[in-house]
Amino acid sequence: MAILLDASIVLAAADRADLNHAAALAWFGRAHEPLLLGTLTLAELDVLLQRELGVAASLALVESIAGGAIRLVGPSEADLRRAMQLMGSTAEHHPRLADAVLVAVAERLGVHRIATFDRRPIAVLRPRHVKAFDLEP
Repeated sequence: MAILLDASIVLAAADRADLNHAAALAWFGRAHEPLLLGTLTLAELDVLLQRELGVAASLALVESIAGGAIRLVGPSEADLRRAMQLMGSTAEHHPRLADAVLVAVAERLGVHRIATFDRRPIAVLRPRHVKAFDLEP
């Protein structure tokens, strides 16, 4: 079964100064399932990586995708409609579009594992296909 990646785990793995750096590297070392990254998450990571670490970090991520280590997945129109529903039903928590789309894509693909250090935004968005996501590491 595949695992969807949130920006927080990729950023932690890339940034040696991140408090979760060692845990992220260890997790990536244990993860043998296909790794998926949403296109909105990729855009988010480009901004974060370039701001924190420079263009070389963004290029390294793109190289991982182009090399097949991480598969890029885009949202469908149905995913975007579902993300709107998720955001509307949890508006009091101020959900971000990238997180809602991540959940919608997970529903469509039947993915129940998400790798993230930023658990709260994902936890408030309730998926239809599982009671709750398995949040790793």
